[in-house]
Amino acid sequence: MDIMAVEDNDASPTTDVSPGCGRLSSSMQVPDDLKIFWQALLALDFPVGSFLNLPSGVYLLGKKCWGSALLVRHCYRGLFDRMMDLHSSSECRFLITGTPGIGKSFFAVVLMGWLAKEKKVSTIVFDTSGVRYLFTFNNGMSVGVAVGHRKDFTEKLMNSATWWIIDTGTALERGANTVLLSSPNRELYKEFLKLQGSNVLYMPIWTDDEIEKCRSQVFPTIDLGLVRALRSRWGNIPRYVLEKAANVSAQHSLDDAISACNWEDMVTCIADPGVAKDVSHKLVHIKVKDDQYDQMITKVASSYVVQKMEAKAGYELVQELQNLIHQSTWAPKIFSAAAGDFFESYTHHCLQHGGFFKVRHLCSSLIEETQQETELMLHLSPEIHEFRKVEDLQQQGIRAYYVSCIDTFPSMDAKLQQPDLLILITIVQMSVVDLIRITAAARRQLSGPKQRLYFSVPSCMFESFKFVDISRDIEQWVLEVPWM
Repeated sequence: MDIMAVEDNDASPTTDVSPGCGRLSSSMQVPDDLKIFWQALLALDFPVGSFLNLPSGVYLLGKKCWGSALLVRHCYRGLFDRMMDLHSSSECRFLITGTPGIGKSFFAVVLMGWLAKEKKVSTIVFDTSGVRYLFTFNNGMSVGVAVGHRKDFTEKLMNSATWWIIDTGTALERGANTVLLSSPNRELYKEFLKLQGSNVLYMPIWTDDEIEKCRSQVFPTIDLGLVRALRSRWGNIPRYVLEKAANVSAQHSLDDAISACNWEDMVTCIADPGVAKDVSHKLVHIKVKDDQYDQMITKVASSYVVQKMEAKAGYELVQELQNLIHQSTWAPKIFSAAAGDFFESYTHHCLQHGGFFKVRHLCSSLIEETQQETELMLHLSPEIHEFRKVEDLQQQGIRAYYVSCIDTFPSMDAKLQQPDLLILITIVQMSVVDLIRITAAARRQLSGPKQRLYFSVPSCMFESFKFVDISRDIEQWVLEVPWM
């Protein structure tokens, strides 16, 4: 493979002092590792969904601590394409934010590479860790590298053809196209968002598949079981489930955050992550809603965090949960996901303990049938089993209770063997359920002529919950989860 040489490679490795660079500092040397990185990067393809692998001894942005491999996440390409679409409509300022620890800084690597190689951008100014770099490209084939202080190369920032990438810092009003990578702290970017042409885009947390890919290639010595255990605490945040998996103080920081946050702190983060305490972002994560990357919801990080915050609430839990569900009725886009996390945990607790539950048969509007209330008796379920997919469900006993161990399971949240029934927990009226999966789950796991699906809802929804458009051969019932 031919690697194009850095421009002026034989020159003294100081900052470029050519005219037009603005305020310059000739005392700062360009690190050789950074020049070698760019030589290698421009010769490589960026395989979306796979790894960008640099040659041995070459490190991302010349930083040995960053390693030589980078997973090019699908969302990196999605964010880039979204920015380019907006840029074609004269939008020129972009804030990229998201849950801390998901790799926003690494996005800068592929972003600059795509700008140089695909968009033939000739000038990129990159701010990181108090240092400013100037990269000048020749048709995406070779690059000149200069380094200075945060006030250097100012004239380049006045040019509308320049791209200015800021990895955490202050973005001022300049003529350059600007990308600010930032944690969700409004104080860091509130002035930037006031500028004309500014847009907020959200980076998603990692998927299970991305975590496993990165573990197997970059962190192969970390046991898969340990990673799963850490994910059950942290959620899919690679900083803590991979990079700092063996760092004792980092692992303790989750419990420290739980201790430092009360219920009100957590609800504040759910409502508006930008004004929340920094530590609360370990408890509440930003989830991207669609492939436009401009809409988000907040969810509790994990079932572990849910259980710990429930314990902290103590006797006030029921009242706090009722308040959260009430908030979700008037602001569902803001509160419903997180409220659902807590209500699901509460419901599992109620159903596992058994008792008499008020239920109502749901009928299609095409069928005239009186929907009278009745009671369903459930026994105590001492046996609790987790499952990841329908195929994992087995006949474990007459009183077994199965709980989905992933919060995005498409068809059910729990299954009871006594009687044989499926449960879907919700705090919102559903209009449609995944028909294929719910039917497959019912037919595979339910015995007898009547296959029943129970929508478990809070008391305030029990009377009004309506029939959902799924297969007619599955009986639909609504079950009231009482407040204890």
